[in-house]
Amino acid sequence: MKHWSRVVPFESQKKQEEVWVCKDAQTQKRYNVEVTFGKPVDILSLKLNMVEEFKANLARIRDSRVALFKKGNLQRVNLCPICGCGTKQMPEVFRVYGARYIYCEKCRHFFCMDIPTKKSLEDFYANDKCYQSTYADKKTAQIRVRQVAMPKAEWVVRQFARLYGRKPKAILDIGAGSGHFVYACKKLGIPAAGVELSKTGRIFCKENFNFELLNLDFAQGWSVFRGYEIITFWGIIEHVPHPMNMLKAASMALKAKEGLIAVEVPRWHSFSTAVQGAFPDAIARHLDPLGHINCFTDSSLATAFVKNNFDLVAAWYFGMDAYELVMQMSHLLHEPKVIQKMGKYIPAFQDRLDLSRLSDEMVFAGKPAAH
Repeated sequence: MKHWSRVVPFESQKKQEEVWVCKDAQTQKRYNVEVTFGKPVDILSLKLNMVEEFKANLARIRDSRVALFKKGNLQRVNLCPICGCGTKQMPEVFRVYGARYIYCEKCRHFFCMDIPTKKSLEDFYANDKCYQSTYADKKTAQIRVRQVAMPKAEWVVRQFARLYGRKPKAILDIGAGSGHFVYACKKLGIPAAGVELSKTGRIFCKENFNFELLNLDFAQGWSVFRGYEIITFWGIIEHVPHPMNMLKAASMALKAKEGLIAVEVPRWHSFSTAVQGAFPDAIARHLDPLGHINCFTDSSLATAFVKNNFDLVAAWYFGMDAYELVMQMSHLLHEPKVIQKMGKYIPAFQDRLDLSRLSDEMVFAGKPAAH
């Protein structure tokens, strides 16, 4: 069992140096981690027709998840996806649309006890057009590049330069969605490619950004990507039953060279989790059990890194917790004016939540342990 702790300043700054400590029965290792809090974003410009979209998506999501998370459509998860501990005695901590989240006390990971079969998941991610609709939206494509993808591209390039004193030769994005991040990297003048199983995402990328995303299984075909120095997973490993296979493939692709991995995941210990715990019948994101069959803690993601031979070098905390609260209030009160009155305050609220390390998203970056 790995025990994590950290040495941090009393008061959080937008960017600060922390020491993260990992102990087990035999060893103790310290990691110097640059930590960033917050990511400015104009959520109202990305979420056009917010109330209408929330109601429509909520009904569709609830109906499809309730139908899917029924006996006969599921397979039992017998081992923790991070540490491999048996799940038989793990406690149930949350239930949503028939799905049950359980908790691994060994690595502090949260995940669904029963998940849709492999074929069901592959069919969903490959063919579901509604799931990709948020990202395959022409009206917000450039806004999403500017406010979401570009800050991430700049962050990983800066982390690489901080470690190695130069720009990366090439960046690979796994689960590239509709290509926004890859496009942002190209705009920075860095060769980049993306892997995406969704046909809808690949078509959108070709039509709007004029390049092709690759359709292949990275966990099996990683060896063709040895030339890349940064590998990113923006909101992807929480979707798969075996996230460690994805990280292991990245470890092999970056082995014995100057490299960097960046992984963004949903975070259990967040304000959004508390809000959704109060309104479990109105969940359209974060703890949506079909998408997020895994929900990480700082400890479980850090453990996943070191078990795959990555040394932690940076972390970034940000989220949509304030948006979640305002949307739930609007839905509960059946009052769209809540959005009109409170929407402009979302960035200020979120800034405080991020600095308090209560955000529902986090990104960890690591380098191959040999470097």
